[in-house]
Amino acid sequence: MKKIFLSLCLVGSLFASTSIEEAWNIVELKNSGLKAGGDDVKRAKLKKDSAKSMYLPAISISGSYTHSSDPIKIEDDITLPLSQTTLPIKVDLSKQDTFLANLYLLWPLYTGGKIDAAQDIYAAALNEAKAKKEMKKDTEFLKLVKYYYGVVVARSLYETRLEAQKALSMHYENAKKLKEQGQIANVELLNAQVKYDSAKIETTKSKHKLEIAESALNLLTKRSLTPTSKLFVNSELKDESYYVDETTQNYEGLKILDAKEKQAQALVDIKKSDWHPQVIGYANYNLYKDNSILMETLPRWFAGVRVQIDILKRKDRSEEIEVAKLVNSKVKHLRDESIENLSLLVEKTYKEMLSSYEEFESLSSSLALAKENYRLRNISFNEGLSTSVELVDAEMFLMGAKTKRLNAAYNFVQKLSQLSVLSGDRDMFFEIQRISKGIE
Repeated sequence: MKKIFLSLCLVGSLFASTSIEEAWNIVELKNSGLKAGGDDVKRAKLKKDSAKSMYLPAISISGSYTHSSDPIKIEDDITLPLSQTTLPIKVDLSKQDTFLANLYLLWPLYTGGKIDAAQDIYAAALNEAKAKKEMKKDTEFLKLVKYYYGVVVARSLYETRLEAQKALSMHYENAKKLKEQGQIANVELLNAQVKYDSAKIETTKSKHKLEIAESALNLLTKRSLTPTSKLFVNSELKDESYYVDETTQNYEGLKILDAKEKQAQALVDIKKSDWHPQVIGYANYNLYKDNSILMETLPRWFAGVRVQIDILKRKDRSEEIEVAKLVNSKVKHLRDESIENLSLLVEKTYKEMLSSYEEFESLSSSLALAKENYRLRNISFNEGLSTSVELVDAEMFLMGAKTKRLNAAYNFVQKLSQLSVLSGDRDMFFEIQRISKGIE
């Protein structure tokens, strides 16, 4: 209901300002790949539900019409015991055309565990489909975080370039006045002009990068939107061991291997069932028969139990069981290997996230220094105490500090989203984002 309401609210807001969490809700509602994954889950559930009928009897109605070359009959001579007289006898047992209709029941009473194993396979297939759907969600979630905050970074860099262009434009105008007053040499003026022209080129480039980033985000969300969530960092994180434990318990990729393992074990059980007797109950009820003598001799109904034990089959059942066990063993080994690799991946992602945070913090002091340095250089240049080269260098240093700081925050957000996915908890990302202070 919540998602339906959200969808209705967003219909008329194609250019609405959108938070990262709202953008994710849009992707969940609109993404075709996620819809396909949902269809796979529904199909697997229907197969699982339909398999419940394997425990029930199969009931069928059959009818038949038979035309014979001749009717079945008895022709013989009978000698009377006293008179020794011989009498010819002719009895029609059936007609030349016969009609039959039967209700037939077949009920597997004992299959050596084969039906139970088949049920396990369908149940595991449903779990596998659910895990694959969640993994598809994880992929789209990571893509959204990358594109959404990519727009945030690109816009911030574009605004920074605009600021630099504006500052260099003012510097160039001031340089022209100072040149007219004879306070600076012509080379200083030319240098200011070159830097201003370069700034305009870089501004155009950053604008194009912003447009490309916006196009990628709009394509993913299938609408034009304006991100409102800011970049953020946060040092209040749990210990690395917590995320390792969460990953080994909740990562969707491991759930797929768990489902594969259950299917492999069920396959072993199916192969073992070949050594067990098969017990089947059966019954037949005659719905219609001709009124001939032969048909009248048939019973109205019958029921019974059939037991079948295969003594010798064309395939070696023992080897088939061993093959199934090897498949099961392979899946277990793959799961163990995956846990080891995931533990290393979580450790790497966690440490890279902390490094991004530490880099951001160190760059904050560099940014403060760069702002103050540029302020002082600008004053000095206007008073003729500093060259244009020194002022431009201060501007470039300031812009570089802003850019590096933004990239550090962007990397932190990226690593946090990856850690959330590995831990099987996408909501963790939004929880940390909500309590974190946005970066200007």
